[in-house]
Amino acid sequence: MNQNENQVAEDPAEKVVIAVQHTPTQRKFYNSERCETAREALQELIDSTGHTTDSAYYNGGLGFMDRHLHYLSTHPQVNMDGYLSNLRLMTKVR
Repeated sequence: MNQNENQVAEDPAEKVVIAVQHTPTQRKFYNSERCETAREALQELIDSTGHTTDSAYYNGGLGFMDRHLHYLSTHPQVNMDGYLSNLRLMTKVR
């Protein structure tokens, strides 16, 4: 995908296709090891039965992982370890 192309995200639950135009900062994040680390941590939360990550809870047509990766891509100064730690606490099934 070159820099001028749009990435298309699809939420299977909603059957909605969303065209996303990434900024240079976002492209840098999505092509980084930091993104891969975040993706793995988010997938662990999704796969865990001890966390609620139901995408129906989130508005906007993005699933759990896409929503949080988007946030991290648009806020590069966020402490990712702290963000993921807080996310684990907020999604923990009690």
